[in-house]
Amino acid sequence: MSRTEEPDQPCYDAILTFAAGALHIQSNEKAIIRIHFLPPDFPGASRPGHQMIVDDAPPVLIAACHQVRAYFSGQLQQFTTPIEIQAGSPFQRQVWEQVRQIPFGATWSYEELAFRIAKPGQVPRQLARAVGAACAANPVPVMIPCHRVIGKNGHLVGFSGGINLKAYLLNHEMLGI
Repeated sequence: MSRTEEPDQPCYDAILTFAAGALHIQSNEKAIIRIHFLPPDFPGASRPGHQMIVDDAPPVLIAACHQVRAYFSGQLQQFTTPIEIQAGSPFQRQVWEQVRQIPFGATWSYEELAFRIAKPGQVPRQLARAVGAACAANPVPVMIPCHRVIGKNGHLVGFSGGINLKAYLLNHEMLGI
């Protein structure tokens, strides 16, 4: 994963709709660099399965759209499209790499994730909030599945796309909804 994008490198965009909303997917020539959840009232969000890609989109963006569509149709459990993280502290990057290890349809608590990344001398329970903040700053949600991180009591807490979308994504993975 590269830390910074080359300044002259173009950015490409795609909008993809699914049953619970829409995603704005961005790439450079080599990798996916950002995914944003669009508001539910975004035009076209009520028409799941549609996409709009810029005419000169690189193959990586087209492949990502195909994979995201396959994910939402229940045909894909693990993304293979390259991701290039261009922001984030070393701690955030460590959290995001661990989140990528959470299996499809499984959940880990913020505290469990903190235990997995704690260094000697750190108190994992004290890292749980920092893990939550790192998840909230995830630049590539869905592909880096922070929706799989839940409260230690099993409750759905915190998600950049909102709790309802987090519930939708987990139900999609666990129940095939």
